[in-house]
Amino acid sequence: MLIAVLVIFLVPNGEPDAANTSSPANTKPAPSATPTEVAGIGCEAPPSDNRKVPADLRWEVSTVSGVTWPVSDTVGPTETTEGFASCFEHSPVGAALAAVAINFSTTDRTQLDVAKFYLADSPGRDYVLANTAPDAYSPIARQMQENGFSLVGFRVEQYDGDSASIRLVLRAPGSTTGYRGIPAPMVWADGDWKLKPLDNGSTGQPTDERDGDFTDWTAAGNG
Repeated sequence: MLIAVLVIFLVPNGEPDAANTSSPANTKPAPSATPTEVAGIGCEAPPSDNRKVPADLRWEVSTVSGVTWPVSDTVGPTETTEGFASCFEHSPVGAALAAVAINFSTTDRTQLDVAKFYLADSPGRDYVLANTAPDAYSPIARQMQENGFSLVGFRVEQYDGDSASIRLVLRAPGSTTGYRGIPAPMVWADGDWKLKPLDNGSTGQPTDERDGDFTDWTAAGNG
């Protein structure tokens, strides 16, 4: 239910271009983090205001759906819990990578299982659990392929340590600006980032994004 709502929001106006789910070829540089000695990695690292693309960013690909998404061995995910990517850095970029994992690394899991694991306790979570079929899977891979979408970046709208408003930015050939921003309201709960949907189970309205207004998922040595 939750992921389906997100994907419906992704569909831009106009005719889609050819499918493209490969690692995006970004055209502008993004800030990259310089590795430093810390007390830990992922969710074990000290909280920070880190918003830089990690220097060890790489792309995972689903052998089932072909969807690709960015991960970092230092920022997250650094653990797997119940088969789900987990343990993300307590920072803005950690929240962004967690939002990516929730939406793109779970296409082979039922939406109900995804919701149970990743959604923060809230009326929105209750709504999703009550309105999601137990055998429903995310259509995000099909939507990405049919509409020529590719994940290219993120934008931090708000961050206070306990919560983060993230926009996941996709290249959307049929949109007015060529990019769409998908809202991901995140909260820090039980030692990791969780998605906190609105009371109606959605995460909010998408926005048109402009090149230069978001951070590309590009790091030194990762093309």
